[in-house]
Amino acid sequence: KARLGITKMVLPKLPVIPLGINTKDFDYNSKERFEARTELAVTGEQLVVLYTGRLSFHAKAHPLAMYQALEAAARATEKDIVLIECGWHGNEHIENAFSAAAQLACPSIRVVTLDGREAHNRKLAWASADVFCSLSDNIQETFGIVPIEAMAAGLPVIVSDWDGYRDTVRDGIDGFRIPT
Repeated sequence: KARLGITKMVLPKLPVIPLGINTKDFDYNSKERFEARTELAVTGEQLVVLYTGRLSFHAKAHPLAMYQALEAAARATEKDIVLIECGWHGNEHIENAFSAAAQLACPSIRVVTLDGREAHNRKLAWASADVFCSLSDNIQETFGIVPIEAMAAGLPVIVSDWDGYRDTVRDGIDGFRIPT
């Protein structure tokens, strides 16, 4: 003010532009679902749970809680469950850690890992899924677009009651938020 003689401070407008998706990208018909499940060797009786996103226990979501929950659900319901992890590992060490954790924590669950950087794999994952699960435990999850995509695909969602997921999933309506 002293240097330039400014008498009125005009602050810039900072509109909120919400993230969005094209819902048609997640609309799969029964034929596409059947073909995707066939390609993944999944039967109609099996329950397919999908996790999609970065496969990183230190920067996204540690998979242990999900693995333990799926194992407990399989035992309680005697249902054959297939977990699809569609994403990418940062390196071989992380990939091996995920595999070892799954073998220890959910030995009765068939885990299918798909490289989510490939469009065909993402389509397979979304088209074959019955339920979406993401138990993010990281402060980086400020919004969470993947639960929005899951809802567009018509999937019930199970997410952690954490950070941005609270804004996108209404507990008991769109899915379930699990306390962290």
